[in-house]
Amino acid sequence: MRMVFCVFRYFPYGGLQKDMRRIAEAAVAAGHSVHIVCGSWEGEKPDGIPVSVLPVEAYSNHRRDALLAQKLLQAARSLKPHLVVGFNRMPGLDVYYAADSCFAAKVFEDRLPGLRFLPRYRHHLAMEKAVFGSDSRTDILMISPPQVPVFQQYYQTPDARLHLLPPGISRDRVANGDALLRRATMRRQWDVAEHEKVILVVGSGFRTKGLDRAIQALANLPEGIRRTTRLWVVGQDDARAFERQASRLNVAEHVRFFGGRPDVPEFLLAADVLLHPAYRENTGTVLLEAMVSGLPVVTTAVCGYAPYVREHNLGVVLEEPFRQAALDEALLKQLSGPSRGILLERGRAFAANADIFSLPERAVETLEEVATQRYGTLP
Repeated sequence: MRMVFCVFRYFPYGGLQKDMRRIAEAAVAAGHSVHIVCGSWEGEKPDGIPVSVLPVEAYSNHRRDALLAQKLLQAARSLKPHLVVGFNRMPGLDVYYAADSCFAAKVFEDRLPGLRFLPRYRHHLAMEKAVFGSDSRTDILMISPPQVPVFQQYYQTPDARLHLLPPGISRDRVANGDALLRRATMRRQWDVAEHEKVILVVGSGFRTKGLDRAIQALANLPEGIRRTTRLWVVGQDDARAFERQASRLNVAEHVRFFGGRPDVPEFLLAADVLLHPAYRENTGTVLLEAMVSGLPVVTTAVCGYAPYVREHNLGVVLEEPFRQAALDEALLKQLSGPSRGILLERGRAFAANADIFSLPERAVETLEEVATQRYGTLP
């Protein structure tokens, strides 16, 4: 089967981008051909998968996205594929991978409804309706169970077009027998003493991930604990506003920004707690990655994967509406929680019994099912 994958922007540390690449590689491994078309590409390109970069320029982000959607779809159709699979919302897709939460819900529930009349919001609502609307023919790969009824509330999307996938983290996140040795090595590399604590924040899009809340929680720690606690931030984004916040709160010397990095598993092992107080989060893959590495998690209930944290006793889920005091209390508790050895055993048990690795393979199986329904047989 021939497939074209469309994505606006590829960079190595984006969750959506990593999912796209893993699904593309799984599809090729299953005997299909995949061609990727995109507006920009950062980093190495995958072996055996052609990539076409088609940049556009416009006076605004939403206008650029609209032009890019047209350009990518035109290029995709010219390749005569059996399926066009989109990883950003755009009209004309055969299949859409729903990495983002419902935009309509954000506009009508989280923000002023009048915003929907502004050009930027009209554009995003139109792109979302083109995918989820009841009269659309696009099949949708859903990765967040709580988002299914939300989309259906706004768009009446038929059940038959919504296909729920399991999580799909990489198995290299599971802590093995040398986890404590790797932890000690990583902490020595960054001059972290045995008695010091490390709070970790992982993810590109610092504002959405709640980095401001995390910095405030660090500043609110009791002075004796704060003096020996560090906040490490791993992710690709503009850090300037958060550096200013840390300075205002007199914790700048405790906060370090590492940028996007490929060695996230080592950071997960070296840290003492993952802080993920997100404002919005369709899934929260890093929650699962932390759990299987034996790292306790403090997160918010808005994250699609937050129920795993509560169910497997590997951290704290903060209920909505968010309260900074609740985050401060949970962080302090987790910093003095069970030993890493106990948490490692819980993480390994979770990894051994939960279906949290098969997303790429299940996505390919679903694409095959969609193609079979449309063509009468698998092309």
